[in-house]
Amino acid sequence: MGADPPPHPFSLLSDRARSLLESMRFTAPTPPQILAIPKVQAGLDVLLIAPTGSGKTEAVLLPILDRLAHAERNGIGLLYVTPLRALNRDMQGRLEGMCHGLGLTVETRHGDTPQRDRRRQSAKPPDVLITTPESLQAILPGAVMRRHLRHVQHVIVDEVHQLVRDRRGVQLMVALERLRELTTKPFQRIGLSATVGDPSIVARFLGGSRPLEILEAPAEKAMEFRVEWPKPNDEDFETARDLYVSPEAAASMNLMRDLIEEQRSTLVFVNSRNVAELVGHRLSMIAQDVGVHHGWLPRVERERVEREFKDGRLRGLVCTSTLELGIDIGSVDLALQYMSPRQVTSLIQRVGRAGHSLDRVSKGVIVTVSSDDTAETVAAIEAARARSLEPLRVHRHARDVLAHQIVGCVLDAGGRTSVETIQDIVIRAEPYADLPQDAFDRVLEFLVSLRLLRKQDEELAVTSRTRPYYFENLSTIRDERRYVAIDLATQQPVGILGEEFMMVRARQGYNFIVKGRTWKIQKIGEDGVIYVTAVTDPTAALPGWD
Repeated sequence: MGADPPPHPFSLLSDRARSLLESMRFTAPTPPQILAIPKVQAGLDVLLIAPTGSGKTEAVLLPILDRLAHAERNGIGLLYVTPLRALNRDMQGRLEGMCHGLGLTVETRHGDTPQRDRRRQSAKPPDVLITTPESLQAILPGAVMRRHLRHVQHVIVDEVHQLVRDRRGVQLMVALERLRELTTKPFQRIGLSATVGDPSIVARFLGGSRPLEILEAPAEKAMEFRVEWPKPNDEDFETARDLYVSPEAAASMNLMRDLIEEQRSTLVFVNSRNVAELVGHRLSMIAQDVGVHHGWLPRVERERVEREFKDGRLRGLVCTSTLELGIDIGSVDLALQYMSPRQVTSLIQRVGRAGHSLDRVSKGVIVTVSSDDTAETVAAIEAARARSLEPLRVHRHARDVLAHQIVGCVLDAGGRTSVETIQDIVIRAEPYADLPQDAFDRVLEFLVSLRLLRKQDEELAVTSRTRPYYFENLSTIRDERRYVAIDLATQQPVGILGEEFMMVRARQGYNFIVKGRTWKIQKIGEDGVIYVTAVTDPTAALPGWD
């Protein structure tokens, strides 16, 4: 007799959880759900790799939320970590519906969280807390939040592949080891990832001394790629005169306008904020209903264009990698890429945003500008079809992160702990697993020489400088002063400008481009706020963010 067939994954969930799945239109399990629900339900540490729109988030969330709903609740049960604040906002909307259906509470904690919300979270912790790597650093040493974090049973890291190669990921992996010291029992670790070249690297990165089990959905979405290198025609020469651009640039803009107008919804991906503003500005002069989205626009503006695109009021949205991740912006018919995406993984991720379900073909058009650009794009497409992706390399032995985490470990311990304890915590994290002893000792000596810590025998203790240093350096992202531009007509922020622009170019009467529109500086306030009015100027300058 043959072995019994495995149980239907939905049958492992409670009636309330199955009702939630039906309300989300999951009548039959998708490949990621077939793989993940039994493993997650059993409490295993897993890395789930699946394309966008395949139900992978629900595959890991519903079993966990179902378990939390039927367990005794004393504090935060699930910690959900995302690499972007925008993903935090998006996940809160998605999680609120699921949690409400199961009688659970959910809150978000990041740099923009108002103080009243932070006080409420401290007084009455949610069952689910959504946060960023930086905000986790901020709450780990706090006495009140530490009590709530003691009961964490599950940690999900979304878009974990985005964190492998930089210092933010290194910081998060040590933070998880610090959290492991705090919790009453080991928590379940789950990673959500897009397709990567070598999944085992991501599994070791997130698991540390306990690598995760890899679950890779077998069915990839069908993708169609097309390369267009437009040559100027008579209309393009006329557009070039109107926009003060070359005929070749005009040909690209006209082609993208035509492609946007053929679809209900199109994402136009570019490789930098400057190019996003440039393309958005040019398209807005020849097309209707096109917006711009990148990380240096005010939050209210990003949320506005996300909402309008989702509602169908914007047909096209020019964006950077901020929309490459899984932010819910509704259905996308076409992914446009202006110039080579530079990476095969980025190409797959961006084109995968179109046709946001497994049964739809993801259609992508790459608009190139030169023979080199075209050759590079063709090579990227061939590699994407062959699934030959760039190798991931873990960012190892970051000394600045190490210094900050050593200080964090001392604060976690109440102000005094042993060197041996700290070293044990640090080397459990994969980015420091093979850290040479002399490298650790030199960083420790450096901290003591700056009086950021005090060493007595084999113990470390805080000084008056310890807490200010720790909390002033929560982020590994390069810090730059930001200047807000306010529209005098509406008194609403229209953009955020950097230090270089303000120091070198900003002056009264200067015209610049932001959110794809042209603005004239009317006044620069003593507080650094820039007051602007909308103008028409095809020759306006780009802010030139670093």
